[in-house]
Amino acid sequence: MSPGTNDNVIEHNTVVGNTNGIILNPGVEGNVVRDNVVVGNPPVQLSVTLPADDGVDIRNTATPGTNTITDNVCVTGVNAPCPAITDHDKDDKPGKKDQ
Repeated sequence: MSPGTNDNVIEHNTVVGNTNGIILNPGVEGNVVRDNVVVGNPPVQLSVTLPADDGVDIRNTATPGTNTITDNVCVTGVNAPCPAITDHDKDDKPGKKDQ
């Protein structure tokens, strides 16, 4: 999200295989990022020529406390919670159909 992008709800998305997943830049506030599956960002293959450009599933560089980031499934995060993933957690995500 670019500076000035405020008061949005980002939920129930799947973000996989990108250079970066969800990014909140400085200057964004009042946004809610919840119930998303954000994994594999970047994909398995990392650049060896640009090692400083490491991707991340959720990166929050906004002022602490100005956005809400909760209940997401992610592996890597910067200033964003990425809880441990268990088999039980996968059953709790939206869109899971009973088998």
